[in-house]
Amino acid sequence: MEYSLGLVEVSALGNAIIMLDDMLKAADVEFVATERKLGGRLVTIVVRGELTSVKASVDAGVARATKDGCLKASQVIARPHHEIFKFLHLDEEEKKPNSEIAGTHVGAIKETPVKAEKPKTVEKSTETEKTAKTTAEKKPATRRRGRPKKTQ
Repeated sequence: MEYSLGLVEVSALGNAIIMLDDMLKAADVEFVATERKLGGRLVTIVVRGELTSVKASVDAGVARATKDGCLKASQVIARPHHEIFKFLHLDEEEKKPNSEIAGTHVGAIKETPVKAEKPKTVEKSTETEKTAKTTAEKKPATRRRGRPKKTQ
């Protein structure tokens, strides 16, 4: 299926997220990528889908960004050239995975038996109680901060 790409660039990441929400609600498009420059001060949102859906989505995004006063640029690319996918890092999903990439295994898999550990029983120990008492006794008296206590 041939599809189109829609790009909208705005200032600030928060504005981009709000605009993306409007774009995805406006038409049947898929969010593809985001590009942040200058520490998130310029954000480009990329969506893809059918040409009419992408145009409607970009128009909704432009309307929202114009309303917020953060629009920098927008563009719709119908039937983009396959080299553009490399620039947007979309070419990885276009390739069919082979057995080495997918991590499949050919042949029998040796299963190693898993040893079950005995559950440890929790017993109430008097030693822990004694240790808690002795540590409480060893602590020096802390000095009270703030106003001294009034003596009567």
